[in-house]
Amino acid sequence: MHLIEFKKVKKSFDKKEVLKDVSFDVNEGEVFGLIGKSGGGKSTLLKILIGLLCIDSGEIIFEGKNALKKLNYLRKNTGFATQENMLFQELSVKENAFYFGDLYGMKKSAIKEEFDKLIKLLGLYGHEKTLIKNLSGGMQKRANILVSLIHKPKLLILDEPTVGLDSILRDILWKYIHEINKTGTTILVTSHLLDEIEENCDRIGILEKGEVGGVGTIKQYKTKFGKNKSLNQIFQEILK
Repeated sequence: MHLIEFKKVKKSFDKKEVLKDVSFDVNEGEVFGLIGKSGGGKSTLLKILIGLLCIDSGEIIFEGKNALKKLNYLRKNTGFATQENMLFQELSVKENAFYFGDLYGMKKSAIKEEFDKLIKLLGLYGHEKTLIKNLSGGMQKRANILVSLIHKPKLLILDEPTVGLDSILRDILWKYIHEINKTGTTILVTSHLLDEIEENCDRIGILEKGEVGGVGTIKQYKTKFGKNKSLNQIFQEILK
């Protein structure tokens, strides 16, 4: 079942078309990777999805509903962990979680219940009262994801979640991302590290110059372009 459907989405800035008839879907319960060169339209599409930008034409369907006519419903069911840490450095992990939960209109009892689950799920148990500035880089990434999940969204968007981390910390973070996915949360992730996307995503969408260059599993891509080719090699062929 599709959780999100993008249908002929168009967006222009100063007469420059950034998204051109973008159409693809994200299935409920999957980890979907979205890749593309800088300027390819990924960030614009994500901003549209969370309601920060309006489209010029097209539709975004969320759970069978026109999401652009129900932006409050979309925002309530979407969590967005940005590439840059959005947490307050002088507040603790718990204080940040309660602050963001309150922004979503949650009751304190509901925030506490969800926080107690997430602090264990994301391997941050024992650091509830630690100030964000005193956490390691990898733990700050996980805390950033925690506050994005505090309102129990159906969709979690991760924008370059492992940027700035070494290979060991990247593997650890991906382990936690898969644990989140196992709880039933659909995940849409962008990354320039194509080996990560190839290894961890159920399906992969490619945006190139505002157009969809392909959508499928890594197996489907390799069937088309060569079974011994990496996603990076396939991506370069599509760019040509």
